[in-house]
Amino acid sequence: MISGKYGRRALLFGIGTTAGAFVFGTHGQNDAKASPPSSTPTASEPRSSAPASQAPSGPVAHSDPFRPVYHYTPASGNLADPNGLIFHQGEYHLFHQQDGTWAHAVSPDMVRWKRLGTALEHDALGLAMSGSCVDDGANTSGLVPGGGMVAIYTSTEGGEAQSLAYSTDRGRSWKRYEGNPVIPNEGRKDFRDPKVFWHEPTKSWVMVVSLGDRIAVYRSGDLRSWAHASNFGEGKGSHAAVWECPDLFPIDDISTGETRWVLTMSIGDNTETHGSTAQYFIGDFDGSTFFPEDDRVRFTDAGQDFYAAQSFEKVEGRRIWLGWMGNWAYPYSMPTEGWKNQMSIPRELTLTTRDGVRLLLQKPVKEMDGLRGRATGIDGLSATDTTTVLGTGRVVELDLTLDVSGASDAWLSLCRGQIDGVLQEVRVGVMPAEGIFYLDRTSGGLATVPGRDGATAQFALRREVAHRVVDGRVRLHVYVDNSSVEVFVDDGAPVGSLLVFNDPRAQELALGAKGTATVISGAVTPLLSR
Repeated sequence: MISGKYGRRALLFGIGTTAGAFVFGTHGQNDAKASPPSSTPTASEPRSSAPASQAPSGPVAHSDPFRPVYHYTPASGNLADPNGLIFHQGEYHLFHQQDGTWAHAVSPDMVRWKRLGTALEHDALGLAMSGSCVDDGANTSGLVPGGGMVAIYTSTEGGEAQSLAYSTDRGRSWKRYEGNPVIPNEGRKDFRDPKVFWHEPTKSWVMVVSLGDRIAVYRSGDLRSWAHASNFGEGKGSHAAVWECPDLFPIDDISTGETRWVLTMSIGDNTETHGSTAQYFIGDFDGSTFFPEDDRVRFTDAGQDFYAAQSFEKVEGRRIWLGWMGNWAYPYSMPTEGWKNQMSIPRELTLTTRDGVRLLLQKPVKEMDGLRGRATGIDGLSATDTTTVLGTGRVVELDLTLDVSGASDAWLSLCRGQIDGVLQEVRVGVMPAEGIFYLDRTSGGLATVPGRDGATAQFALRREVAHRVVDGRVRLHVYVDNSSVEVFVDDGAPVGSLLVFNDPRAQELALGAKGTATVISGAVTPLLSR
């Protein structure tokens, strides 16, 4: 995805450590440089992560009340798309866009991250924009004798093209392929963000790459020579803006036992969805062509702040992804001290079939459980035409199953407090009779923020998606972390992701209802730094 000087890039949801030391999340830390295959769409030029005027640098402010504790953040500067997610030789690797380069971090568990500085800088072919990494264990590329990682990314000089870099030392150093670009631009528009994987049935590498409001599929035997196989997208899904950051992977439908392929892509800034968003399709893939099983429009997240998600290849049988918590309507406008943006928590993906419709399920990875402190049980608490305080905290997990059969509206009020006589809160809730799940930050700490290209962007919005409450019960599994809220409803669809900048003094967590809502079972649990 690209922004900055180059420009950029009713919903269906269910009906203080130096580099080299481990950091938890990355709260308040300093940065340093240092088999096989075992952004927005009004412009068509490449995107740079941010103008120089928006790229703060210098020491991290440890006192910044909005710095997350357990979400990955940059020490300084502008974080954007996750890139190159891969599990290689016992380590999870997270690369990400940072001002047109690939920043790099590693982790044993996707929760504690160690920053390794910059992996891919600018070169003669321009910026190193979004892309992916593969483990070329069989050295099909001829570039990594004995095996290694190959990165496939978008270079920008002379138009967006796809290029390679490779590493034989666990990603600690990288070399550019001398034959770059491996897929030249040749007049293509909005041609970026390659995601590459090994397709075992056809014994070939497959690339999905954005091409305007289409996804192009390419095939290769060696990662260096690529042949176009097909395009996907005409007449399919939302075309509110340019498509970016695609991914394609097989996962199981847990309700039927079938395996299906999921094709995902993000959609740049647009008025139809009040900023950028992302969508997915479910179908089959034969190694060359993706065949959707229906024409439904499915969005990956009900919130405003989940973009450019990319998945790790299966590890321990799990498909896991994470995304950039940001929006191209206001990409670098957060009131934070010297750093901008954060990654979501990692989420395990599966499918289910609900009311005859197949849906993507997302749930927090089990590794998140290791962050829990001592839980406080709140079984039996209720609210009737009022709000009931459940606890306090801005770095917490709430996991509640609610009886909402007696409520026309039931919600959790997060980051709540009376600030200078004005109530600040973020609500996440359901309206059972209307079949609606919603996220509402209209009473949050920010109404508007500076938008792209000097415009003003609306931050205080309410978002609603369809969700049927079954038997009067709903589960709300919520993660709060200083400046973000992530909500997983029922079995993981819908999901909602929001940035939140309420006053740091707003600490209450409450249950509210029109009518009566009761906690059948639930707990409030502080989340701790390791």
